[in-house]
Amino acid sequence: MYEILLICHTYRDHEERLNHVLLLTVINPAYPITCEVIHQICSPNGKVLRIVIFKKNGIQAMVEFDSIESAKRAKNVLNGCDIYSGCCTLRVEYAKVCVIDYELVNVMGKKNESGKNFDTG
Repeated sequence: MYEILLICHTYRDHEERLNHVLLLTVINPAYPITCEVIHQICSPNGKVLRIVIFKKNGIQAMVEFDSIESAKRAKNVLNGCDIYSGCCTLRVEYAKVCVIDYELVNVMGKKNESGKNFDTG
């Protein structure tokens, strides 16, 4: 089992539209990135409803939060952080979609995606 350790770097943000869905890009993914790993690093910032991981430009994940405030907090905390020491650096931006649904998963990820619904209510 690998220990998740967040080490932060600085990235400049572009002018972005607030959204409760975030797009996480994992830079230098030296270890496996699963929905559970993404949930573990995102959930301290708010309730996570859905996560989908896909391999389009490296490893990316979309994370849907229950509110814009939770997504904003997660973005501010996680952007530029390493999931593991020296690797798996996160670039976090607001997604262009407003909800993660199964049709989106099928279009974006094809057969190499993994997704998980954390909305239990």
